[in-house]
Amino acid sequence: LTATSHTVELTGIAGNCTVSGQNPRTVSVPTSGTTTTFTITCAAITGSLTVTTSTSGGTPDPDGYTVTVSGTGGGSQHIDPDGSATFDGLAAGSHTVTLSGLASNCSVSGGTSKSVTVPEGGSTSTSFSVSCPTPPPPTGSLTVTTSTSGGTPDPDGYAVTVSGTGGGSQHIDPDGSATFDGLAAGSHTVTLSGLASNCSVSGGPSQTVTVPQGGSTSASFSIDCPTPPPPNQPPSVTAGGEQTVLVGLLFNLEGASFSDPDHDGPWTVTINWGDGRSDTFTASEGSITRGHSYPVTLLPHDYTLTITVVDSHGARGSASKTVHVVLA
Repeated sequence: LTATSHTVELTGIAGNCTVSGQNPRTVSVPTSGTTTTFTITCAAITGSLTVTTSTSGGTPDPDGYTVTVSGTGGGSQHIDPDGSATFDGLAAGSHTVTLSGLASNCSVSGGTSKSVTVPEGGSTSTSFSVSCPTPPPPTGSLTVTTSTSGGTPDPDGYAVTVSGTGGGSQHIDPDGSATFDGLAAGSHTVTLSGLASNCSVSGGPSQTVTVPQGGSTSASFSIDCPTPPPPNQPPSVTAGGEQTVLVGLLFNLEGASFSDPDHDGPWTVTINWGDGRSDTFTASEGSITRGHSYPVTLLPHDYTLTITVVDSHGARGSASKTVHVVLA
């Protein structure tokens, strides 16, 4: 350069850069040479990122989530279950985007973190797909036991039924147990059924049980099955042999009696004389005696006499014979 004044100008400066001092500037160059310095300041080139969420399922998180972007210009923002959040002034380059604050019933397709590249001076986006199905109700378990006493237990066992969500019916032996898993926590009615007619349950066949959340409980039934008494047997009645009586004379019943294997009196005896009339009275086991006047007729006549005995439980026995009413 000639030793004189020269104009010096710095050009080709990027839009994000500035030069301090004069540019161009005049510099006097002596014969021995000189130096001039330009100071350039360049701001970082940034971009923006928009994060969106879409949530499906029956029980979305009502509080929404938190989205966090790493690196220069990043940070955390709230984002709704179906919403968006924009991060401006992010340094160009790679950033990690993380979704957090999800309810326990929610999950993110592909995971809660991903890497996103933000362009210089531009914008980009990323999205999270969240599923929040309705969680199953809290559950617990119930074990039902039976103990049976008495001389004639039911050989087929019983049925035990539990009401409510997760309940149902199971077979249970006379001295056995049945377990119900997956019952909704809370109150359930436990019912024992299918008992033989000779069996009864102490305290009744139903009871209310509270199943704890995530725990277990139990219920028990005490059954008594005594040997039933033998069935009631009817009285055994004998009418005796055929009898003959003269017209107009008093007829006296002979040879009639009854017995009862159960001896369950008192007994009601009815004698149907066969002529449209009858007598009813109370008697004891043994002979039956009674008198009767048959109608006076001009001709001989046969009558069918029937004796019926009823015990105190309604069982009855009968016997009949023929009475011959004859002329003298």
